[in-house]
Amino acid sequence: MNNLSARSLTAAYILALCVVAVMSFASHWTLNGVLRAHEGAASVVNVSGRQRMFSQRISSLAAQYALGDLNVRADLVTAIDQFEAAHQRLRSGDDALKLPAPTSTRLFDIYFTGSPSLDELVRVYVADARTVAAMKPGDQGSQPALSRLFAAARSPLLTRLNEVVSAHQQTSERQLETLARIQIGSLVVVLITLLAEALGIFRPMVGRIVRYTRELVRMATTDPLTGGLNRRSFTERGLAELERARRYDRATSILMIDIDRFKSINDSYGHSGGDAVLKELVAHLHARIRPSDILGRIGGEEFAIVLAETDLAGAEIAAERIRQDVALLNVPLETASVRFTVSIGAAQFMRQATTLKPAVDRADRALYQAKAAGRNRVVVSAEPSVDGTQDLSPGCSDGLAVERRGTVASAP
Repeated sequence: MNNLSARSLTAAYILALCVVAVMSFASHWTLNGVLRAHEGAASVVNVSGRQRMFSQRISSLAAQYALGDLNVRADLVTAIDQFEAAHQRLRSGDDALKLPAPTSTRLFDIYFTGSPSLDELVRVYVADARTVAAMKPGDQGSQPALSRLFAAARSPLLTRLNEVVSAHQQTSERQLETLARIQIGSLVVVLITLLAEALGIFRPMVGRIVRYTRELVRMATTDPLTGGLNRRSFTERGLAELERARRYDRATSILMIDIDRFKSINDSYGHSGGDAVLKELVAHLHARIRPSDILGRIGGEEFAIVLAETDLAGAEIAAERIRQDVALLNVPLETASVRFTVSIGAAQFMRQATTLKPAVDRADRALYQAKAAGRNRVVVSAEPSVDGTQDLSPGCSDGLAVERRGTVASAP
C-alpha cells in the first residue's frame, strides 16, 4: 500500500466514503424499517385485540337486546359496524393505520383457507348479529341466530382471533430480528471499511506526510552535497550549544577547517572530483567527532565544528588529530585517486558568549594564518576576547597565534 500513487489513494478514499455513505443509508433504511415494523405490529396487535373485545361485546349486547332492553340496540349496531370494518382493514391492510396485509402463510391460512376460516366465521357472525339487531326483542325467529352468535363468541371465533394476534406477534418478531441482523451487518461493513480506510489509506498517507516532512526538514537544515549541516542550521545548533554551556559554565571551542588548494583539485579532476573530496571529508569528520559536536559547511570548501565541553587545549588536540587523519585519506575517482590536506584554525568561546561571530572570526583568522604559514597546519587563536581575557593554549603567551604541526598526545 505504501507504493500507491496519490491518484490511487484518492480513488480508494472516495470509494471508502461511498461505501460508508451506502452503509449509512442502509442503516437508516433498516432503522426506519424497524420502526415501521414495530408500529405495524403494535397497530395489528391493538386492532386484533379489540376484535376479541368487540366479539364479546356484540354477543353480550345481543343477549341484552333479545331480553328486551331496547336501549342497547344502537350500541349493538355500532359494535357490529366497528367489528366488521376492523376485520376488513385486518384482512386487506390499511396504510393510514399502519396495518400490514396478512402476507405470511400462517396468517393467510387463518384468514382465508382455514377450516373454518376467520373470514368465513366473521361473515357468519356479523350476519347473525345483524339478524338479531333487525328483529324485535322476544322474536322467536332470532333464536337460531342468537344461539350461533353465542356459540361462535365462546369458541371458534375467539380462538381464531387469538391465533391472529399470536401470528402477527410472531411475524413482527421475525421481521424485527431480520432487520436487526441487517443493521448489524451494515454496522460491521462500515467498521471494516473504516478499518481498511485507516490501514490502507490514512496510514500510508500519514506515513508519506511524515517522510515528506522529514525530507523537507533535512533539505532545510543540511547541505545537499555533503550531508552536513548548512550554515543556517549550524548557527542555530551552535547558539543552542552556547546557551547550554552558559547555563552549566562549560568551556566550548570552535574549529574552522579549509581544504588546501581545493581549486587545483577542481581544475585537475573536475567538479565531480572536488565533490567527491568534499563528501569524503564530511564523512570522515562525522566519523571522528562526538555526537555532541556540531559540524556544518560554512562555504565552498570551508567547514566548522563546535566542540562541546572542550577548552582550547582540547580543541587543539582534536584539530591536530583531524589534520593527521585527513592527510592519510585517499579518495578514489574513476581514473585516479586524490589525496589532500586541510588547514585548521581553533578558538575558544568566551564563557558568557551569546553569539558565534567573535570566536568564529578569531578561528577564521587563525585559519588564514595556517594557510599563510604553508597549509596543512593547525593554528590556535590567542587573541584577546571581547571581555578582555585571552584564549591561551599551552606554551602560548603575548597574544601570539600558536602553530602546531606534527604528532600530539591523544585527546583525553
